[in-house]
Amino acid sequence: MKINEINSLKKKDYIVLLPKCDYDIYDSVTYSFHNVFYLDYSLEKNDAQILIDYVNQTENMQLILFDYDDFYRLILSYIKKEKKIKWIYKSNCASLTEGAIRTIFSSIMEFYDRNIIDEIGCIDYATYEVLKNSGYKVKYIKMDVEKKKKINTKSESIGIIGNDYNPNHNIYNELSALKLTDYESVKLIHTMPATEHFIKFFNIKENKVDIMDKVISNNFVNLYCNFTDTNNELILKSMDLGIPCILGNTDIFDSNEILKNNLVLKSDDDVNEIADKIDNVRKNKKIIDQEYSKFREKYSLESSKSISEFLH
Repeated sequence: MKINEINSLKKKDYIVLLPKCDYDIYDSVTYSFHNVFYLDYSLEKNDAQILIDYVNQTENMQLILFDYDDFYRLILSYIKKEKKIKWIYKSNCASLTEGAIRTIFSSIMEFYDRNIIDEIGCIDYATYEVLKNSGYKVKYIKMDVEKKKKINTKSESIGIIGNDYNPNHNIYNELSALKLTDYESVKLIHTMPATEHFIKFFNIKENKVDIMDKVISNNFVNLYCNFTDTNNELILKSMDLGIPCILGNTDIFDSNEILKNNLVLKSDDDVNEIADKIDNVRKNKKIIDQEYSKFREKYSLESSKSISEFLH
């Protein structure tokens, strides 16, 4: 939805501004919230005025900002002080080593300290705890995605979720682990010549794809062994399709020991453990599916509750 369509809204309780982002973030935000304005087009001063007037003139209207866009700075100082403004930070503390994410975090803190925003939402639980214990008004948000129909596949391919330009995504350890196990082919998105050389040097059987949906689907297992900055939405998408997802640094399955023991690495820098987990998925696929079904139902309920608490 574009800002010039704002007067057509039926539910007038809040609006969410979402900058251009990866498709998984888009899917989770548009599923978890309504009235989402996706800022993937050139915004003009007129858009700012339309938005400011709408928020200021609509009773009990909340403005929710997701991540960061320069557009936010155009509007925030003009929103009436009695209006609720909340800002969702999508990354974690470890990601603050990246300059762009550090700038986003600093912007949120700046507007909070100036009493322009009322509350911060955190998608990462540890970051939520840090901010809460530091005295900030903050809530934890458990994002969800629409559940897709489970697909039965006899494929022996493996998907690697992530990209090769972010060292936190652990691509080379995941590729190396393939030399220690059996597989049909590997699907991943890569752009760096070094990754192409690595694949050729180790004679890794690759099936080139261009979008993440193709990476995730029709495999017997997916690898998402990030050192940090793991995205729950991608995990859910994989598991919903019936494809176990081996994980690095994440707490998503802390409430389920069976899923945690089968899918979460103790050391995401251990190539042998990644290979062992792949082999383990073959043996324990049935029980993983059973436990995930129970986990998923509970997760969706907790997600709805966390979003409701954030909004109200």
